[in-house]
Amino acid sequence: MPATSAHQTSSRSLFGNMRPRVPIAYKLALILTITVTIGMVILGSIITTNQYHLMKSQVDDFGTTIVNQLAAAAQEPVFTDDVVGLKVLANNLSSEPDIKGVAIFTNTSDVLVKQGVITSVPVDGNNTTLEATELSDGTYRLEWKQRTSRRKYIDMVSYISPIQFQEVVAGYAMVSFSQVKMLEVARSSVNGIILATIILSIVMSFIAIGMGRRLSRPIHHLMDVASDALNKGDYKNSRISEDELGFLLKSLQQLGQGIDQKSQLEDVFGKVMAKDVAKQMLNKLEDVEIGGHQVEATVMFVDIVGFTSLSEKLTPPAVAMFLNEYFSYFFHCANAFNGIVDKFIGDCAMIVFGTPKSDPDHRFNAVACAVTIQQLVLKLNQERKQKGLFPVNVRIGLNDGTMLAGFLGAKERMEYTVIGDAVNIASRLCDKAKAGQIMIPASIHDHSSVNSKIICQHHGSLSVKGKSATIDTYRVKNLRPKYQGAAKKLLYNMLKGLAN
Repeated sequence: MPATSAHQTSSRSLFGNMRPRVPIAYKLALILTITVTIGMVILGSIITTNQYHLMKSQVDDFGTTIVNQLAAAAQEPVFTDDVVGLKVLANNLSSEPDIKGVAIFTNTSDVLVKQGVITSVPVDGNNTTLEATELSDGTYRLEWKQRTSRRKYIDMVSYISPIQFQEVVAGYAMVSFSQVKMLEVARSSVNGIILATIILSIVMSFIAIGMGRRLSRPIHHLMDVASDALNKGDYKNSRISEDELGFLLKSLQQLGQGIDQKSQLEDVFGKVMAKDVAKQMLNKLEDVEIGGHQVEATVMFVDIVGFTSLSEKLTPPAVAMFLNEYFSYFFHCANAFNGIVDKFIGDCAMIVFGTPKSDPDHRFNAVACAVTIQQLVLKLNQERKQKGLFPVNVRIGLNDGTMLAGFLGAKERMEYTVIGDAVNIASRLCDKAKAGQIMIPASIHDHSSVNSKIICQHHGSLSVKGKSATIDTYRVKNLRPKYQGAAKKLLYNMLKGLAN
């Protein structure tokens, strides 16, 4: 990727999708509206509750005053059984517009007189008021509902005061009032507060949207300036202001520059080493040290047979083009089966499976990659023959086992690779193989992840340089039909790409 393209990709990843789905102006409006609404609801509840209790207290004061006056006036008529006098008192009091009912009872709950609407008998046989709330001055408050029709009721309240002389209770006086007006006033207050809350919320929404747009305008400008600067690679933009947003823009530009440089480094490193290794190295730059760790992996060597004689027939540029072409095939095949190209050694490629990323199927993936490479070479030779070009053959050797993987070399120059006896044996098996052959040891052939998936022919025991004991080997012919799908698909895609 060119530097400009890599830079544009990094800047797009930073700013390409930064426009919020919900603008900040609307978020601010929503937050302020909810805050104001909650505040108004709380305030309205407090005001309404206080007003209701105040009105209730006023009604209680009025009711207790009236009923106490009635009890005092009815004291003599009750004790003297003057029913006519009691009726006169009841008639006079019930004529008041706010009083809906007046009644006088004996201490045994017998009704002496009543005018207007009253509830049931307020006392039982033990001279105790029923379901009433005792007030501080000795009177009682009783709330009840008057039924006016089948489904309609009116809220009522009655005040009861004992009629007594020298602690002898002779009866009770009751005065009843309607609570309709009080409830209407409370309901009117609630409606007014609700209406004020709605109006204030709407007004605050418009104000908040305007404020949000005004506040977000410089932020959007900052994003545009930063995005434009990053796209152009201008990390020292002269249009930066000296306020908080200017400092933020500088930070974003430094971040973009760092990401741009890392993207370019990763792109360059990916061309000289495996991408997984490059990412691991860039993510832990401070921790990169010489050394390695033991891994269980499979190594494959792919060697172009007779390259020396082939190179003598070609010019140096043609040799380079030829090697690059086939090394590209080896790279794509390795990549398709989770392998990494460790290095290219002359006309030979060293491919590792199972590191730096762990792969439990590294043995089978290595064999499948080797089969795919050989089949690809056969297909390419058919095309080369049609073009009058010389055929190209490769030989492949594989081995599995424990090896050391990591960054090896000097502090001034290191590379990621694998070393060990298992690597050396893979190289020796590649040397023993002939053109078109894939040589594997018995350890790979007999492994449970491989044995039932490949078609092999026993090759016998081989003695290799540097090993006193012989190695039992097999030649891989092909994958079993059940496992040929991935290899065939890769071959088809690669040949299709060459045709295009």
